[in-house]
Amino acid sequence: MEEAVVNLEKQMQKTDEKLDDLATQVGDITSDLLSEEDKEIEVYTLLKSVNEVKSNYQSLHRDIQEVQGLQRELSGQLHAQLKLMQKKCSQLKEKISVVKVPPSNSKSCCEGSNSTRFLISPDTTGSKYE
Repeated sequence: MEEAVVNLEKQMQKTDEKLDDLATQVGDITSDLLSEEDKEIEVYTLLKSVNEVKSNYQSLHRDIQEVQGLQRELSGQLHAQLKLMQKKCSQLKEKISVVKVPPSNSKSCCEGSNSTRFLISPDTTGSKYE
């Protein structure tokens, strides 16, 4: 499971870097279009830039889908581990059943007090008294 978390983190970092690159490219194209120094824009250069951005966007989209797949996989693994832990907890609760024991007629160190004694029974089929 640790490997899944590491893979998810790596993929998210890679996707984040691609998103930053895409944002930079779009910003560059926008600034080229709005710059006052170059009144004429070469159509070929603009088309090439737009196609490059489109290609990078498609790659980013695939990466995001991969990240989502890794997230679903990790979520499934975590859910399975949670169910396993709940089952083990339930089994332990059954093994450690606390049974109230009635006080005996013999004198003890607790005589005169309203103390309750408990017996922890490894047997889950019924209670055992001292």
